[in-house]
Amino acid sequence: MGISNWGLAWTLLMPIALILYYFYRKKYKDQPVSSILYWRELMKEMQASPYPKKLQHHALFYLQLAALLLLVLALLNPYLKSESLAGGEFIFVIDTSASMLAGSPSQLDKQKTLMKELAAKAQGKPVTIINAGSTPEILANKEVSLRTLERTIDDIAADYESAEMEKTLLFAETLPEGESGAIHIFTDSLDRSLLTNKTGAAYEVHANAEELANVSIRQFGVAEGEASDRAIVQVVNDSEEAVAGRLELSGGEYGTSTEIGLQPGEEKLIPFENLPKTELWQADLTVDDDYRLDNRAYAYMSRSADTVIIDNALHGLVAKGVQSLGIRANAAPEGQLSKFGEVPLVTNQSSLIGGDAPVLLIGRNDEASFEVAGAVETVEHPVFAYAPMENVYISALYPGFEEFETLATVDGEPFIQLSPGGDIVVLADIQATDWPLSPSFPLFLWSAINELTGTDDYIGTFWPKEQRAVTLTSPSGEWEIFKGDEYQSSFIEGRSNFQAPPEPGIYQAVSDGETKNFIVQLSNEEKTLSAGQNYSAGQAVETETSTERSVIPWLLLMVLLLMLAEWEVYRRGTSLG
Repeated sequence: MGISNWGLAWTLLMPIALILYYFYRKKYKDQPVSSILYWRELMKEMQASPYPKKLQHHALFYLQLAALLLLVLALLNPYLKSESLAGGEFIFVIDTSASMLAGSPSQLDKQKTLMKELAAKAQGKPVTIINAGSTPEILANKEVSLRTLERTIDDIAADYESAEMEKTLLFAETLPEGESGAIHIFTDSLDRSLLTNKTGAAYEVHANAEELANVSIRQFGVAEGEASDRAIVQVVNDSEEAVAGRLELSGGEYGTSTEIGLQPGEEKLIPFENLPKTELWQADLTVDDDYRLDNRAYAYMSRSADTVIIDNALHGLVAKGVQSLGIRANAAPEGQLSKFGEVPLVTNQSSLIGGDAPVLLIGRNDEASFEVAGAVETVEHPVFAYAPMENVYISALYPGFEEFETLATVDGEPFIQLSPGGDIVVLADIQATDWPLSPSFPLFLWSAINELTGTDDYIGTFWPKEQRAVTLTSPSGEWEIFKGDEYQSSFIEGRSNFQAPPEPGIYQAVSDGETKNFIVQLSNEEKTLSAGQNYSAGQAVETETSTERSVIPWLLLMVLLLMLAEWEVYRRGTSLG
C-alpha cells in the first residue's frame, strides 16, 4: 500500500483538535432538584449499571475520531499496488492438439491454469480466447467478466487435430483495436520463425520447458498375402533412456503380442506374420512414458483390386509403377476405357471422372499446362502416409478443378486433388516431373489405388475432425456415428462434408440397418513431443506492470457506516436521557 498525496498530511491536526476538545470541554455538576426526586426510584436500575451510559458518551467520541481519521487518510489518496498484464487488450491463443495431453497433469491442464491466472491479472480489460485448430475458433470475444472467462477456460478440451498456429496467428493479429494488443500463446512448443518480423502486436509464448519421455507407434500397416495377411508396426523411442514394453496386435477375435526393447532414439519395425483374414486391426503399445495417446494405432486391410486399367496414352512409367505393386496393369485405348465397368482406371481423360469406375487422373487431356517452380506442399491425408513429397520436382501443372478438394500444391497452384465422388487427380504429366525416380511414386500409386478400391462397408481413414466428401447413401438420408456402443453424433447426407470425430479410434456409421466402418487416426505430427521455451516477440513491452488501485471508495464507505453508527448511538442517548 502507498500514499500519493503527502501534502495533505497537515490535516492530522483535525483529529488532534477533536481530542483536545473532549479533554477541555465544559464539565457539568449534578444538582438535585426537588421536582425530579419522584423519578429517582425509576432511574435506580439504570444508575445501578452506569457503564452503558458512559460507554454511549465515549462511543460518540471514538466513532467521531475514527470517521475523522478515515477522512484524513482519504485526503492522502492511499492506493494498493497489484501486478497486471501489460497491454490494453489481450488475445489468448490455446493449442488443443493431441500432444497437449502429454504429461501428468497434462500440458493442456497446466496451460488452462496459467490462462486463469493471466485472465485475473487482466483486471477487467477485454480478453479474447481462440482455439488454434485447423480452423481458428473464437471461444470468448472481448470478454471482461473474470467469471465468464474462467468458465470458458474450464470448458476447453483437446480437439486432437494438429494446431494451425500460423493461420491462427494471422487471424489473431486482425482482432486487437489500436496498437496496445498483446497476444499470449499457450502451447507445448512454437518455432520462433513463425513470429519473425511480426511488429503489429506484442507476443508472449508460454511453452512446455519439460522434457517428456515418449515412445510411439509411428506407422502401422497390414498387407495381404496369398494364404494369410501380415502386419508391420514401426515403433520409435523419442526418450533419452532405454525402454522395454509389450506390443499387442488384435483384430476381431484374434490377438497376439511380443516383447520389445528400444534404446534412446531407436526405431524398430516389428513384423507380425500369419494373420487371419480380418479387415480392422488395432496395435497397442504398453510402455512407461508420458504420452499414451500415440501408443495405439489402427489399420484397415484393404483388399486391393487385382487388375487396373491404364490408358495407353500415359507414360510407360505409370504402368511399371503399378506392376511393381504386384497389381496386374492392363493397357487399353482411350475409346475403350469406359467399357470396363467398376475396374479402377488410370487415365488423363477428365470426362471419365464421376463415372461408375474409380479414376486416378494423371494429367488432363482438356487443358494446356503451364510452368511452375517450387516445392510440393501437402495437407494431412492418408494418401501421403507412406509417400512423402518433399523432394519431388514438378515443372508444369494443369489447371485444377474448382469444386475439388486440394491435397497438394506447387507454388500455390493445385497439384493433387480429390473429387467429391472420391476420384484422385494428379494435375501433372509424369514426364514433367522427376517423381518416378523417387520411392514415393509407387507408394503413392499403392495408397491411391487402395483409396479408390475401398470396400462398401468402409468409409476411409481420417485425421481428427477432418472434413471430406464421402459417398454415403441411405433411404433415410441420416447416419448415426458410434464408437463401440457409445453414440457420438449424426450426419445428414447432402448438407455438408462428412466430419470425422475428434478422438482417435474405430467408428461405425449406422443407418437403416447398414453399418460402415471408418478409422480416426492421429497424424505423425501429433506423435512427437518437443520441449519449448517461453519467449517474447513483436512489440517490446513488459509482460506485467504495476497497477495502483485507489482505496478511497472503500474508505468513504467505512466513513458512511461510522456516521450511521454514530447517529444510532446519539439517538439512543437522547431517548434515554
